[in-house]
Amino acid sequence: MNATPLVSIVIPAFNDAERIANALSSCIAQTLGEIEIIVVDDASTDDTARIVQEHVRDDPRISLLRQPTNASALQARRAGVMAARADYVLFLDGDDELAPGAAATALEHARSQNTDLLQFGVDVVRLDGSTGGRFESRLQPRQTWLEGDEVLRGLFPIGEAAQGQLWRYLFRTGLLREVYQRVPEDLALPRVNDLPIMFLAAASAKRFASIPDRLYRYHFGQGSSGHKLRTLEQITFYASGIASIDSIGSTVADLAVDGEGCDAVEAAYRSVREFIVGYTTSYVAQHTPDDLVEQAFSHLRTLAPFPDIVRAVSRHFPSSLDLLAARTGRVDLGSRTVRSVLLTTSALRTGGVSGVLLAQARILSTAGYRVTIVAHEPAAEGVDLPAAEYIELSPGGLADQLAEFVDVCRTRDVDVVIDHTILYSRTWPIYALAARAEGIATIGWAHNFALRPVLLGLKRLAFQARHVPALAIFVVLSRLDVAFWKLQGMPRTVFLPNPPSDIFVAQARRSSPRTAPRGRRAELIWWGRLEERTKRPSELIAVASELAGRGVDFRLRIVGPDWNDLSGSDLETRVARAGLESQVEITGLLTGGDLQAAIDSADVFVNTSVIEGHPLTLPEAQSHGLPVAMYELPWLELLDGNEGVVTTPQRDAAALAAAIVTLVSDPHRYEELSSGSLAAAERVRSQDLTPYYRGLFAGELHHDHSPDPTTADAQQLIDLAIEFAEDFTQAPSNATCSLPTATVTAADQSTSGESGITSLAEVLRPTANRLLERVPALRPLAQTLKHRLFQR
Repeated sequence: MNATPLVSIVIPAFNDAERIANALSSCIAQTLGEIEIIVVDDASTDDTARIVQEHVRDDPRISLLRQPTNASALQARRAGVMAARADYVLFLDGDDELAPGAAATALEHARSQNTDLLQFGVDVVRLDGSTGGRFESRLQPRQTWLEGDEVLRGLFPIGEAAQGQLWRYLFRTGLLREVYQRVPEDLALPRVNDLPIMFLAAASAKRFASIPDRLYRYHFGQGSSGHKLRTLEQITFYASGIASIDSIGSTVADLAVDGEGCDAVEAAYRSVREFIVGYTTSYVAQHTPDDLVEQAFSHLRTLAPFPDIVRAVSRHFPSSLDLLAARTGRVDLGSRTVRSVLLTTSALRTGGVSGVLLAQARILSTAGYRVTIVAHEPAAEGVDLPAAEYIELSPGGLADQLAEFVDVCRTRDVDVVIDHTILYSRTWPIYALAARAEGIATIGWAHNFALRPVLLGLKRLAFQARHVPALAIFVVLSRLDVAFWKLQGMPRTVFLPNPPSDIFVAQARRSSPRTAPRGRRAELIWWGRLEERTKRPSELIAVASELAGRGVDFRLRIVGPDWNDLSGSDLETRVARAGLESQVEITGLLTGGDLQAAIDSADVFVNTSVIEGHPLTLPEAQSHGLPVAMYELPWLELLDGNEGVVTTPQRDAAALAAAIVTLVSDPHRYEELSSGSLAAAERVRSQDLTPYYRGLFAGELHHDHSPDPTTADAQQLIDLAIEFAEDFTQAPSNATCSLPTATVTAADQSTSGESGITSLAEVLRPTANRLLERVPALRPLAQTLKHRLFQR
């Protein structure tokens, strides 16, 4: 028998015939001669065993152990460790190599520092022979010396990626034998078979040291690493990594009871398991073909609860959350009785979104629902907080906010989420995913017309179209919106009116129409955010110039806070340039009684918006009996049967001014419109929305709220798309969108150049294709749209 070796090199091998010779050659080339090389053939079906036998004949330091059945690398390594005669063990996979000085260098340092574990550096070799990269960097030692409980905490830090490769260490043989004795002899782990042993070894080791020398050459892509998943069998194999870490759960519990620091051991184990769940899910989400996605995720949910999966991905692989959200289905309405409703928004502000949300909270609370409002950001300064239960998520990363959101859902027994950030946020699908994991349906609530992205040049339309299927239902504001989203492939789209604002509800009812401003100055008013791209307050200067040119005695008050793309001082400068200082007043933000007094003292409400979904200012103005003069927004449901409004073509300041002149100079016409406004406001006031919400939550809204697209709808959508696309191409390059800065990134914004137009064409293509499938006669219009998009 050979002299007792100083280092045993254990090689688990399975169908490694093409590569095992290289692995053995790297062992034979070791500068340390006192080694043994133990190859454990795990029932290979190729020539692996024959090739090893040939090397055994040439070098007595090599031995071959053959497993009668395939029992996974876990048991192959166990067999090698149990047969090892040296005091130290190195592991080598059958498709990798050791550096020539690996055994000698590792042994020297392990002996000199009396370690149980000695870690060394690794070269990651790609198929083209290149090395380096982030993966290789992550494999290098991070700790230099650890003792006692610090070994586990240092090698498996809580909340970080779990690195469990056994081939990065020289082990004391006695330590490994103790660890393997804790693992069942019949346990087979197809994947992640090294991490359980590495974790137990780190939990048992007393002394750890490391050296920077790169002693191992890991060949990436030759084994099971880096491969796509093309069959359900491959997916099941890959997902078995979760079962691998679960296999030592009871062993870890026993280890924690037997030793000191049991809480630390269990916390580290939970962290490792969470990482493996996140890593496995992320990989499956990215590499599974569409036709296997449903089966893949159904299988994953048998290995880990869905809330654990979402939490793990959010902690460790947040970039995969978007993909996971798009591929994991939805919770349908009607699956649970709704008693507790969560309303969520980015932040409470003075704008219409917050007004709708607060009004919705009031209506639902009055109807007997428990209402919780969750905001992702702090409320704007000066905003009154709601009487309903209100929670602001703590500042922090997405994973922390998701965890807090889930905690709110659990502690408030939430049955349904109404998300008001659908058109403004790129993270809403992730929160819908978190709710989905808790069995909670999410309702998306839109606050603007569907073609808004075409006007603003945002690359968000394709994103929304990709994710709206995760919603139980998508609530929009008009029949035309329903047509658009159904043509985008979202059949569960309904339209409902927004609730009236709290300002509207608090207003006293006016019983009689107003009289025209005869013999006095006409008072005009506009109020809202100074948001140029959508509300176009600068158009008011053009209208005022037209009125002044016609000799009209008027004052126009522009009321509202500064916004991202326009400020009150900007408007004042433009007013001065136009010589309208005596006729146009920029008041800034007015609230409460001051705003009500300003509205009540006006004669006409002027609206210059180019796009709106459900302007709350319209019923607010009409409740005061104000006639409304506005640019046409043909999709607005508020205009249906509304006899208090006159509309003119967009961007036609002369026409809008002429309409105002007619109003203030014709007492009979003015009184008709004032009466029409009061009637329209009363319809809004008397509308009982509670039955709509009950039907919505039960999934039983009538078909009238979800009409099928018609040819007329299709033609109108194409006409509007052309109009908005032309408007977009003509917009100044420094124009910005109206979204809160916290939710808009540079990646969301397109320029007015070729790349922006190309992106618009891309996001419109799905709708155009469906339009043409349903209505081939629209092909000439589609060609016109394409021409308009690219002509600039």
